[in-house]
Amino acid sequence: MSKPAISVLLPVRDAGRYLATAVGDALAQTDVVLELIAVDDGSRDGSRQRLEAMAKSDSRLKVVANAGVGPARALDLALKTARHDWIAQMEADDRCPPDRLARLAAALAQQPAWGGVVSRAAPFGFRSDGMRRYLDWQNGLTTPEAMANSRFVEIPALHQSGLYRRAALIAAGGFIGDPRWPLDIDFWMRWHERGLVVGKVARVLYRWRQHALQSTRTSPLHRLEALRWCKAHYFARGPGRDRPLDLLSVGATLERFAAALQAEGQSGLVAHEWRPGRPLPPRREGARRLFAFGTEVARARVLAMTGAFDPACDWFAA
Repeated sequence: MSKPAISVLLPVRDAGRYLATAVGDALAQTDVVLELIAVDDGSRDGSRQRLEAMAKSDSRLKVVANAGVGPARALDLALKTARHDWIAQMEADDRCPPDRLARLAAALAQQPAWGGVVSRAAPFGFRSDGMRRYLDWQNGLTTPEAMANSRFVEIPALHQSGLYRRAALIAAGGFIGDPRWPLDIDFWMRWHERGLVVGKVARVLYRWRQHALQSTRTSPLHRLEALRWCKAHYFARGPGRDRPLDLLSVGATLERFAAALQAEGQSGLVAHEWRPGRPLPPRREGARRLFAFGTEVARARVLAMTGAFDPACDWFAA
């Protein structure tokens, strides 16, 4: 049996101190035919020179220079440069085991309906209880249905942990999305909006480096307001399109979600001040219900109260 041929996309911006380990992990993959396309996106710390030096000793590493236009455009440039039809990613400061791509490829080969497959992820570096809880939640989403149905709560997987069919990435619109919010949430919203399917390997095959200055913690695109706006945008033109909506939440969360949904053109919106434990407002005929609660405890109480939670009509957001 021939080995799967995979192109790995590696966007780089001032990641010199981590490059040796990230590139080393990518090139150490076993049982695959691999090319690694590193796009240096205007680094000023010598990252490009480090990459070019590493490329001299391994012809599988190809270095492309870009003008500092952001990770989404760097990934799209790498995708256009890639030769193979199976596409993986790697962040320039992350780690992965040598069997990562072979395991992902085996899972994708067994599921022709999947456009891609991701893995569970583990954090390392900067310690954060909040990030640990977040990854625990994310890692618990192990089926395509669970990931699709949870996309308005948070991103259902690290997109950089995945292996994708090129045709699916093109169908999703590539990596360049709406610049008003982060690449990762926009990618998954577009992916699921187009009806694409992603599976997950129930094994940790990706290690996500945490540090105090990473964009997840510092970029204004990751502010709660931007993320809420993104969720409202895609909900109003997706599950909420041309259907009345009952929004259930409390306080400022209810007020801000209602305002965002109305601004995005959600029709027939009725906002209910409601918390789990109180009687549910009667569902209007034909209406979707969106429960906006940020904690797993609150969402579990909602499920306990509603009983049969119809994923076609009932949604969570956070």
